[in-house]
Amino acid sequence: MYKLRLYTDYLLTSAMITSMLVYAVGIMQFLTPFAKRKAAVWAAGAVYSAVIGVMYFVPEEFSNLAAYGTAIIAAFIVFTLLDRRNYPQKVFLAFTYFSVRWLTGAVTNVLWLAFYMPVMGWVIDNIWENYDLLISFYVISDALRAIIHSAIMYFMIKIFHKVFISKSNEMSVKEAVLLILPNASNINNYRMLLYFNSIDTREINVQPYDLTSLIYYIVSYAALIAMIWFFEQIKAAQRKEKENAMLVVQTGNIRDYISGAESLYRDIRAIRHDMRNHLAVLERLHARGENERFDSYLAEVRERIGSDTGISSGDPVTDVILTEKQSEAARNGISFECDFHCPTDFSAGALDMSIILNNALNNAIEAASQCPENERYIRISSLNRKKAFVITVTNSCTGDCTVTDGGLPETTKADSENHGFGLLNIKNTAEKYGGGIDIECGNGEFTLTVMLITT
Repeated sequence: MYKLRLYTDYLLTSAMITSMLVYAVGIMQFLTPFAKRKAAVWAAGAVYSAVIGVMYFVPEEFSNLAAYGTAIIAAFIVFTLLDRRNYPQKVFLAFTYFSVRWLTGAVTNVLWLAFYMPVMGWVIDNIWENYDLLISFYVISDALRAIIHSAIMYFMIKIFHKVFISKSNEMSVKEAVLLILPNASNINNYRMLLYFNSIDTREINVQPYDLTSLIYYIVSYAALIAMIWFFEQIKAAQRKEKENAMLVVQTGNIRDYISGAESLYRDIRAIRHDMRNHLAVLERLHARGENERFDSYLAEVRERIGSDTGISSGDPVTDVILTEKQSEAARNGISFECDFHCPTDFSAGALDMSIILNNALNNAIEAASQCPENERYIRISSLNRKKAFVITVTNSCTGDCTVTDGGLPETTKADSENHGFGLLNIKNTAEKYGGGIDIECGNGEFTLTVMLITT
């Protein structure tokens, strides 16, 4: 009997430690998509384990709510100190993990008891006197319980990650409060359910709320996920409105480019017309041998016409855009190399091509401007092979980029919700022509490749 009691104590302690490790790993899995630094995630998991371990092994008794609440608060304080940004979101995450932790444990208990109690009856009838088999049974049952516990937590967190898309966006205080309310309700109602369940259990030797509790836990988590899903739908609609507003602005800019291109070509036609007159005057002066007047007139014509520093790509609107971006790059001390030629058989209009070039070059100029003066450069080139038209824009940059779930780099601006539309518009335009984009970033260089399918 002493041997059984000793092993039982060991098993209870090991089961508690296993449970703490499950929750510690769970909090690390939960926080990983929201952290810029892995060290912050590991630190949060370590602090959670340490606080729970101390509160479990100290002689003074602590309630589960106080113990786990303190551990989660400590873990998130450390996480916030190491990842100082988006504070309302971190408060929301703390409440959400607290809710997920309770729901995970509750669902595990209900499912485990439904299996454990009937099996325990068989154990009492058949192997109760065989201590070795009994200890083996406890070891196996604790291992199975840990597996079930881990699996439930893993899937709950995975569902949350999948539904909550706005991981990298700044969350306002109002949004955080809205999303915290279901979690606070879940925690409070769970405690009330345990309280009434304990009262009824003391009065009658049954578990009256097992099935009801399981349904409640599932519905509670479903309500939380539904709230987040609706929140994301609203955010997506707002983002779409902003995208459309940006496109309207870009369309207006493109009209200006088209107008500028038409004006440029009108000027060219006028110059060609005037050149006939200038050539006639020069011919007469040469024929008369008036060399001084010939040289003076020729110099005046050269000064008026000026040197041609524009870019010729084969499309007037594209020429205006590239020439303007070349000038803007020069004003920022950025080397600008252009080997861009529009294909003659490409079906894209001026609007779509300008969306790609404007957004790509605006991002490139902004990124290169932040580099040291002697390291600023932009290179744009194009390649037309068979039915594929490939545009490549390479620029210098500082640091590396973080790719979001959508395959686009995370914007580095503080107001992330109102930025980051440029690459998204490029991606949408490329997909409109059956193509796509590819992004490479590293070693101080950013490369955007856009592929369009020509017809």
